[in-house]
Amino acid sequence: MPDKHTCEELKNRVRELEAVESRFKEAENRLQVEIEYRKLLVEESRDGIVIVGPDCRVVEANRRFAEMLGYTREEVLGLKVWDWEAEYSPEQIRELHAACDRTGHKIETRHRRRDGKIIEVDLSNSGMLYQGQKYVFCICRDITEKKRADREKEQLIRELSESLAEIKPLRGILPVCSYCKRLRDDRGYWEQVDVYLDKHSDVDISHGVCPDCMEEHHPDEMRDIRRDQGDS
Repeated sequence: MPDKHTCEELKNRVRELEAVESRFKEAENRLQVEIEYRKLLVEESRDGIVIVGPDCRVVEANRRFAEMLGYTREEVLGLKVWDWEAEYSPEQIRELHAACDRTGHKIETRHRRRDGKIIEVDLSNSGMLYQGQKYVFCICRDITEKKRADREKEQLIRELSESLAEIKPLRGILPVCSYCKRLRDDRGYWEQVDVYLDKHSDVDISHGVCPDCMEEHHPDEMRDIRRDQGDS
């Protein structure tokens, strides 16, 4: 009887172990799916993603980060931060690495590509401890074109502002005499159009005579002009 009870206990124990193993395999499968999903998110990200270890050396990076710097992904894994960082010295990089915690920080900096070209980067960092070692997770976004467009926009605004400052605008309704066509200024004086424009704008006045006035005031000269032009 005792032996039969022991066998039954063993069977129950085996069933318990099989259930535990089944749950473990199920959890392992879920974990593997989660890992693959996270890898896919990192690899397909439009931003560069890099993980820097305690010695400021790259321990993981996605394809986009490698492309930003002009390296292959395998080549990036052998680099240290100062191999591409163009704004901070190695000492400053170590200080930033040590100070970065889970709250993270966001900065704008410059990276040096493999070909020597400098790109401007928006950098978001977050620090973490793993097995007593410090790692920094970095998301890098190339903002070179955005910064260039911003600078061009600022330059255009400055140029427009300078141009507007040089212009003396003519505003409101201009009172014009129906007969002599002179303009009345703010003080009530009537002035010739060219005099008024000279005072109230930066327009350079050049005098000439239109054909109608030429005919009225200088008929002889007008006939000579027409004759020279072959008109009857």
